Amino acid sequence: MEKRITTGRCLVTLAATFSVLLTSAVCQTVCPRRCSCHLGQQPKTVMCARQGLEAFPENISSVVEQLNLSNNLLTDITSDINRLIHLQYLILSKNRLSSLPEDISNLKNLKKLDLSWNQIHTIVDISSVRQLPALKFLYLSKNPLSSLEDLENDGLEVLSVTHCEIREFSNTSLDGLPALTTLSLTGNPLKFIQKARSPKLRWLDMSDCLLNFLSPDTFSGFPELEELRMANNPTLVYSTRHETLTHSNLKRLDVSRCNLDRPGLHGLPSLVHARLTRNSIRLLPDRIFAKNRQLGFLYLNTNSLESLNASTFEGLVKLQVLDLSANNLETIDPLTFHENIELKQLNLSYNNLQEFPNLTSAVTTLDLSSNQISKLSQNFLTGMPKIKSIILTENRLETIPSPLVSTTLKNLDLRRNRLVEVDNNTFLRLPQLIRIDLSGNRLTEAMSPNIFRNNPGLNIIKLGDNPWRCDCKELAHLFNYLTELPAKTLSTSLICQTPANMSGYSWESACFDAWNGPFNYNKDRSWGFVLIIILTLIVLFGSFVSIRHMMRIKRRAIEQRQQLEALRLLRQRRVHTGRQQEERVERQPEPRIHPLELLGPPSYEEAIQMPRLARSLDNLDEISVDTSSVRVMGSADNLRTKQRRTRRIKTRIYSEDDLLRREGRRQERIKREINASVSNVASEVPQVVSQTTSRTSVARKPRRHSMLSDSVDSSTGKLRTRPQTPSAKKKRRRRTVYDGHSSDDEDSDIPRYQSTRSMVIRELRREPKSGYREPAVDHDT
Repeated sequence: MEKRITTGRCLVTLAATFSVLLTSAVCQTVCPRRCSCHLGQQPKTVMCARQGLEAFPENISSVVEQLNLSNNLLTDITSDINRLIHLQYLILSKNRLSSLPEDISNLKNLKKLDLSWNQIHTIVDISSVRQLPALKFLYLSKNPLSSLEDLENDGLEVLSVTHCEIREFSNTSLDGLPALTTLSLTGNPLKFIQKARSPKLRWLDMSDCLLNFLSPDTFSGFPELEELRMANNPTLVYSTRHETLTHSNLKRLDVSRCNLDRPGLHGLPSLVHARLTRNSIRLLPDRIFAKNRQLGFLYLNTNSLESLNASTFEGLVKLQVLDLSANNLETIDPLTFHENIELKQLNLSYNNLQEFPNLTSAVTTLDLSSNQISKLSQNFLTGMPKIKSIILTENRLETIPSPLVSTTLKNLDLRRNRLVEVDNNTFLRLPQLIRIDLSGNRLTEAMSPNIFRNNPGLNIIKLGDNPWRCDCKELAHLFNYLTELPAKTLSTSLICQTPANMSGYSWESACFDAWNGPFNYNKDRSWGFVLIIILTLIVLFGSFVSIRHMMRIKRRAIEQRQQLEALRLLRQRRVHTGRQQEERVERQPEPRIHPLELLGPPSYEEAIQMPRLARSLDNLDEISVDTSSVRVMGSADNLRTKQRRTRRIKTRIYSEDDLLRREGRRQERIKREINASVSNVASEVPQVVSQTTSRTSVARKPRRHSMLSDSVDSSTGKLRTRPQTPSAKKKRRRRTVYDGHSSDDEDSDIPRYQSTRSMVIRELRREPKSGYREPAVDHDT
């Protein structure tokens, strides 16, 4: 039974765990619209800033740890925010919120709440912050708050209410914040501070307010206060001749840009850092800082101090940094700083000092720039045994005492003075010198490098912005010393002013010819000449090789172009030859029907197929025959007048036996005369055309035979001529002149007159309308 109960409990536990994990996973996948969610990083963040939201977004994951809703248009926060039980940082700045929900008790992990730049008028509207036990940081800046009364939270440590409308800071303003350690009231119209209480407050800032007067026990309610800032309160006064501000634990005080006429620090014995910049302090009485024995940093710059006595800073045995710049100091007692044994930095710049004060001090860095010092005493460094850096920039020094004596000095800054020359022994007794700056003076003559002979660690020498007279022989040794590695100065900073032909040029440019002549590289001239020759030969050889290679490439390109041109011409020639052959074949006339093959007068188609006339149409009348039996069919004039006359169909009636005899005699006659007719036609045309004509004539024999056989009517025995087709009319007209021999069957057996009968076939051309006739061409020739 117990085992069953235990098993059931385990199953219930597993189910609950699984449901929690499932819910968490589902919530992690939900991200509000117009927001970006980063739930996989630490802290888990949802960013909804600058989205113009007017209502609190829904469906925010409950696992979120940082939610940013700043720069929106929110007017209220719904109670749905209680779901965010893991929320640690909530940023609601720059919205239109006037209050918080009354119940936000579920936000037990919230550490930081930012409500700045909203419209919260009273603390009552945000009183629910008391329900946040983990709250450490609360920001209420830029809200129209007039008081901090009733603000409660037991764990709040940092509160910022800057630039609000708080005018009074009463003794009960911080009663509800027992753990408060940091409070900022900057930028409020705060005038009066009563005896406020906060047992743990350590940092208080009331800068940029309207504070007028502070009583000595104003901050006595803050026993743990360590830092107090009251800068930029133009009417503030906290110290008089009889009383001053007091606090036993205050360590840092900033009252710069106020209306103080005296430091008033003797009521602050634990003070370590005091900033009294930009006040109206004119006088520092003797031993005024005697009770501030812990003071290490004192800033009195930009006041109206005129003199310092020997006992002004007595008692400041831990003083390390003292800033007295931008005052009106004219005299300083040499023993003013003799008791400040820890003093490291002393700033006396921007004063009216006429002479260098022969101070006795343990100072390591002394700044006397922008004064009116015109002379240095011989032993001005003797009283400063630990001095390492002296800055005398922008003074009126014309000479430097020789020699300067210091075993610790490393940096000497003499910029923008009036130095004309430097003695050869000036730096002889400065063995630790590392850096010297003489730029911006009036040095004209070159210095000998021996002036730095006892400064082995010297690595920076600045001589720019001086009116140098460029005597190349005198400048050569100094230039080599300054520029030899490691270089001690920039060669471009050394500029000539005289003589006129070198003005504006650097030493190196102005003296290039003088220094690079026999002075420097006579020994290397031969090697330089050899190198120049070698380089010239290499360039020439490379040029020759490259030119030869280019010519070879060019020749190869020309050959390729010629080959391509030849191939193109050959291709064109072949195409042209093929076209000519095709034209010849097309122009080659079909073999004409021999006149002896005709049984009667030829039809139009048969006349076209007959061989051409041997003479022209103009010479047709001049045809002559040897025998009287030859009869001319017609003259040229008759042919011209009769060329449009319709041919009359010649009808004859033959018996069937006669037709058979005629056909037999015809076949024999064709066999006998076929060779003669082919040879006569072949003599008038080229060999290729002759072969084509012979093939065509042979092919047309059965056609003639078939045509004759088709034209015979077996029943009637009549020969019907082939009708003239429309296409035949478009062919060129031909005329044939016969002799007196007839081609009928009755006359087919009459022997030929080889010597007495002649037949001429001429090609008749259409006579042009203008009457012009081309000259006759004898085809026999």
